[in-house]
Amino acid sequence: MPETRLPIDDCLPQVLSALRENNCVALRAPTGAGKTTRVPPAMLDAGWAGGGQIVVLQPRRLAARACARRIANERGGRLGDEVGYQVRFERCRSPQTKIVVVTEGILLRMLARDPFLESVAAIVFDEFHERSLQSDLALAMARRVQQSVRTDLRLVVMSATLDPTPIASFLGGCPVVESRGRTFPVDVQYLEIGANRSLAERATEGVAWILDRTEGDILVFLPGAREIRQAAAALRSLAAAHDLHVAPLYGDLSPEQQDAALARGRRRKVVLATNVAETSLTIEGVTGVVDTGVARILSFDPHVGIDRLALQPVSQASADQRAGRAGRTQPGVCLRLWPERTHRQRVEFNQAEIERLDLSGSVLQLRAWGESNLRAFPWFQAPPEVSLEHADTLLQRLGALDDEYRVTEVGGAMSQLPASPRLARMLLEGHRLGRPEPVALAVSLLLERSPFGRGEQRITRHRSASGVVESDILDRIAALEAFESQGDVVSSVGSLHRGAAKQLLRVRDQLVRMVADFAADGPWEATPVDGDEAVLRALLAGFPDRLVRRSKPGSRFGRMVGGRGVRLSDQSAVREANLYLAVDVDAGEAEAMVRQASAIEREWLAEEQLTRRVEVEFDNVEQKVVARRRTYWADVLLDETPAALPDEEQVAAILVQQASQCLDDVFPDDD
Repeated sequence: MPETRLPIDDCLPQVLSALRENNCVALRAPTGAGKTTRVPPAMLDAGWAGGGQIVVLQPRRLAARACARRIANERGGRLGDEVGYQVRFERCRSPQTKIVVVTEGILLRMLARDPFLESVAAIVFDEFHERSLQSDLALAMARRVQQSVRTDLRLVVMSATLDPTPIASFLGGCPVVESRGRTFPVDVQYLEIGANRSLAERATEGVAWILDRTEGDILVFLPGAREIRQAAAALRSLAAAHDLHVAPLYGDLSPEQQDAALARGRRRKVVLATNVAETSLTIEGVTGVVDTGVARILSFDPHVGIDRLALQPVSQASADQRAGRAGRTQPGVCLRLWPERTHRQRVEFNQAEIERLDLSGSVLQLRAWGESNLRAFPWFQAPPEVSLEHADTLLQRLGALDDEYRVTEVGGAMSQLPASPRLARMLLEGHRLGRPEPVALAVSLLLERSPFGRGEQRITRHRSASGVVESDILDRIAALEAFESQGDVVSSVGSLHRGAAKQLLRVRDQLVRMVADFAADGPWEATPVDGDEAVLRALLAGFPDRLVRRSKPGSRFGRMVGGRGVRLSDQSAVREANLYLAVDVDAGEAEAMVRQASAIEREWLAEEQLTRRVEVEFDNVEQKVVARRRTYWADVLLDETPAALPDEEQVAAILVQQASQCLDDVFPDDD
């Protein structure tokens, strides 16, 4: 057992007793109580791993690694032996591992590969108050397994702030255990700094303000790695003057860099962290917190039809969690960089992701898992009906589900990829067409922050070697490839930010490796094509519901699937194509603005997804009944040709209807 005693230790007998009698327990314990590092080892020492593993769910990669490392250290072992972890693109575990800390996507894939969780003895859901979509889904799936085939499976749901009563009710009225934790008072102050100042400048001013008001280390909350790097640069002179060690803390850092941020040092330390430090990690020695008040939060982006990280104000609950970090070991100080008068205008809690994110990935996971009736599935919180309907419709358009909502071969492959269905479909298509790298770069452009500045731009017409297409996406890919090969930062679509461009290229490489692992035995035959064509075909595979037909040659206006009128941006490289994909759409205007588009060829449209029918109608120009044979992609008319008129009775009926309409126009109702 570790020497340092933590508040949760007094509650461990209650937790174990509840699990012994019920196999489920809801635990509420404040940040710093020790629940993450003490509950799983207590379960292991009680002999409950058996021949399986105790899986600990953490919402973030950095927290998963740090949690596993902390448990291994406290038990005097080496990371990867008794205690290990697995996150996307990285694993440190062995056949001897009994406690494995994983991120949410890993647990969902474990459920997909092992539906009865035969290799798992218990699951600990940590930080459940964050209410991520994947943790909600994983809990519901695990509960389904427990109730149907694995009554011996133990489930622990832990939270720092969430009311445990609904959780206990969901788990069959299981016991609730609460730990008070150990905290000291925190003096919360507010400082309004001009909005014209950058986030890095405001953070630096906040550190300068708090330096003389507390003697311990300082934790600064920033929204992302880019802002952390900028703040580190802005702090250099202040750090030199006060002999401060500035340590970044975010997900992509090496384990050594993470350890440097988490451990006590000889010099006073300023830790620049993302919201991973709100609840998931313990940073020793912090008595001062500077809160910039913003975070990158996963949200559905209607412009591109996928979930992306967006900069948003943090909730009151998150701000309180951040402030509490200053009072872990002694009284502390928290400086909030926004006016006190606006604090109550912030939302109290973040909305649960199941209420605001795209559900297509979750629906595909469940249908691939064998769930046919999603309305009867035991959700912890049932999603909106319209969200389920939208998800099923999108999955059918992507070819992941058939007309009976059964998972297709392509859908099965998509469900194995740790990416949203749209992007998974693109990646699989890039693999099938023999061009995974450029397609992965296109996916990166959709996932990540744009690396292009708002400098002067000129319209380009990017054409493939065959002279086929125009594409804003291909222009951006060409700029990134030129940056990678030659270091060019000036392009036709704006100047490149080096850091953001390098991040995109890193994501591309990760995606290529991921697809190579998952798609090698996919349900298709490889049909290599030109790299540019592969990107555009992949975009069509991922965005079939974004097809637009131009209203007439040379016009900026068109009609998109669903009937929405759209207008191409004047800056778009798509100048002549009759058919194109509206990849990035701003729907805030009467005619939605298409900011990024890519032309496609008519012959790329899959024959089985086209609808052909003869339509008979009265032609107001020709003043007669005509028949036309029309071809549609969804509800977008692709082409039409004259057809023979049907029998005389149908023609007569149309004429009568038209005559009635004319009479109504001439003699309207007198009311």
